[in-house]
Amino acid sequence: MARWLPRSTDLTRLCQKLNRVKTLEDDMMETSFNRCLSTIDLTLLGIGGMVGSGLYVLTGTVAKEIAGPAVIVSFIIAGFASLLAALCYAEFGARVPKTGSAYMFTYVSVGEIWAFLIGWNVLLEYMIGGAAVARAWSGYLDSIFNHKIKNFTETHVGAWQVPFLARYPDFLAAAILLVATAFISFGAKVSSWLNHVFSAISMGVILFILIMGFVLAQPKNWSTQEGGFAPYGLSGIMAGTATCFYAFVGFDVIAASSEEARNPQRAVPRAIAFSLGLATGAYILVSVVLTLMVPWHTLDPDSALADAFYRRGYAWAGFLVAAGSIC
Repeated sequence: MARWLPRSTDLTRLCQKLNRVKTLEDDMMETSFNRCLSTIDLTLLGIGGMVGSGLYVLTGTVAKEIAGPAVIVSFIIAGFASLLAALCYAEFGARVPKTGSAYMFTYVSVGEIWAFLIGWNVLLEYMIGGAAVARAWSGYLDSIFNHKIKNFTETHVGAWQVPFLARYPDFLAAAILLVATAFISFGAKVSSWLNHVFSAISMGVILFILIMGFVLAQPKNWSTQEGGFAPYGLSGIMAGTATCFYAFVGFDVIAASSEEARNPQRAVPRAIAFSLGLATGAYILVSVVLTLMVPWHTLDPDSALADAFYRRGYAWAGFLVAAGSIC
């Protein structure tokens, strides 16, 4: 039996292989990718990654079910925590301007086995994030047609009550993921140009939401008659922070694009700082507007912003917001 037991030298060699780090080339700027992305490109890429389902869905969900109007405080805390993580990404992105994001950073600095685990976590993160964004897109498009798509699917395909799953198969969300995949396959230049267009439209819609929302704001919606500013207390605020942190995970797409940036040492840190600052400001202001327009406990988690305008009698504004969420 003893001869089948691993020797200490074998175990040492195995540990060395599991913890070996990736060595970088002398010239890290050499790459097979096209270095075509500027600081503005990366900033808009980060904004597109963060200001998506979080703005149009997460704000309403957290406000109604977790924190109430204190979702504003949750976003402030989550934004600060994301800033600390973003500083780490900015440092790594400037030192290791290679595609791979957290996987590559871990492989270079810690070792192969840890990079392997991180890599699968990154894949899981993007899978869940993509699914959430697609579901948000589907929900807002469905709200434009008065939820006819949802009703048709439940009637002709079926529905189920399974925890952590939607009530019905969302074919529309699956289709948009396939379309997005097709656009991305054309390369960074094409997908970046499309991101510019959609981000510009989305930021215009957000500006409209803020202006129109503050015009329709009613301070009484934060009063004690409606439950107060923090109906769930400090525990609700911190629970909301944990959920709101998810809204900021998109900034790592900037570090993942380091190998396609013209000057990654300068562009990556600046783009991360700019995009995170703009996204945090947008989340805070939209949360203020949303909870002042209608009572927080009456929000529709699936399409909170569009539904708020519909209920205030501005159906055309709700349609515009739904179009912005699609962008």
